[in-house]
Amino acid sequence: MTSTKLVSVKLPIEVLNAIPAAHEGRSGFIIAALKEKISRQSEPEWKPTTERGRRMAALLEKGRAEREPLLDAEGIARELAERRGRFH
Repeated sequence: MTSTKLVSVKLPIEVLNAIPAAHEGRSGFIIAALKEKISRQSEPEWKPTTERGRRMAALLEKGRAEREPLLDAEGIARELAERRGRFH
């Protein structure tokens, strides 16, 4: 079961007039709009702030060539077979 919390916000009248009326799907409309907005947000890129963090970032960047391109399911199966001594 999903827990809920009541949130109260002030809306400009033009926004209020543009959304469904109370008891006509307003809550569902707002929830769907918020979920869509949240799904579009991306994680901010990590920026190290300390000297140690900058060194770690440099190491990660150096190793990027070894990690990319990422394997698909077939590539993973092929890699595992090679490591186990079975070649395709």
